[in-house]
Amino acid sequence: MAAALEDGLDIRGYLAWSALDNYEWGSYKPTFGLIAVDPDTFERTPKPSAAWLGNLGRTRVLPR
Repeated sequence: MAAALEDGLDIRGYLAWSALDNYEWGSYKPTFGLIAVDPDTFERTPKPSAAWLGNLGRTRVLPR
């Protein structure tokens, strides 16, 4: 995203598709949430993308 800004793209926001991986269209695949959900135990585990987005919100600095 930082490279896109440097190239002159007008990026005004970011939308995470889903907070949690979920059961959709008869399957738990693909996974696209910020938090993984084990389909057997329903245990939730934050993914690296959640940490990335949280850090971006706290620091307001895009990592390179």
